[in-house]
Amino acid sequence: MFKLLRARGREPVRHLGSLSGRVLSLVLACFAPLGGEPLFQEWPEAGFRSAEMRRLQVREMYPAGRPALRHLMDATVVFDRGTPWSAARALRQIRKTASILSACGVGLGTVILARVEMEKGFRGIDASDSDPVTGVPPAVRRLAELLPPETPRPVALLIGAVRGTSSLAVSYGFPASRDLRPPYADTAWISYRSHWLPRRDEAYSPLAHEFAHLLCRCGHSGGSARHLLHRARNFLSSAVLAEDCERIRSSPLLRLAIPQSN
Repeated sequence: MFKLLRARGREPVRHLGSLSGRVLSLVLACFAPLGGEPLFQEWPEAGFRSAEMRRLQVREMYPAGRPALRHLMDATVVFDRGTPWSAARALRQIRKTASILSACGVGLGTVILARVEMEKGFRGIDASDSDPVTGVPPAVRRLAELLPPETPRPVALLIGAVRGTSSLAVSYGFPASRDLRPPYADTAWISYRSHWLPRRDEAYSPLAHEFAHLLCRCGHSGGSARHLLHRARNFLSSAVLAEDCERIRSSPLLRLAIPQSN
């Protein structure tokens, strides 16, 4: 599910396109690998009860090697250690997302995987008390405000339960022309139920689904063919429509992997 929102009021400007020097030094200085897997390190800028993070290596996202792709997406995936989500489950979603987006010529660049401890009141999303104008639940705003200002966008918050809505995942995008961004701009939340929901296509990923919404600034569509952004759950698949790929490639959230030649 995707909501295209317009910022209201005097929200603080968030410069989300690149990492600050301090954050960049943190994500690049990963601990030495242990058993082949890098360790998490403290994420002091984050406001959660506890927070650790690390920058994923290319070989983790692309076990067979990252293909030569023109566009790259930087992103952040945050999972709550108090839910059934784990680093391994989050990484499986990231790998599926990498495979799905590669069909559109988009690769994963700087991806931060964060393991946090959310407060009990924010481990799930209650949509029954959402803002009447923006449709954003208070918990979503609160969780987004706990992220460091220079967190790579888009951001996916992997949470536990959800109440007050039939949606299992929701993303919040804003028109590219807007200069003011609320803290929850270009974020998504994904409940654990969305992870284990049976699929006809095992390569499908709810993470890829929400990131695609944020990249293309578009909602769901229908049709007789199964695809990534289909409005019917039993028609969701890892295939991406050509027109959706075109919109994804034009996203302001992407950067060029290889400079254009003159």
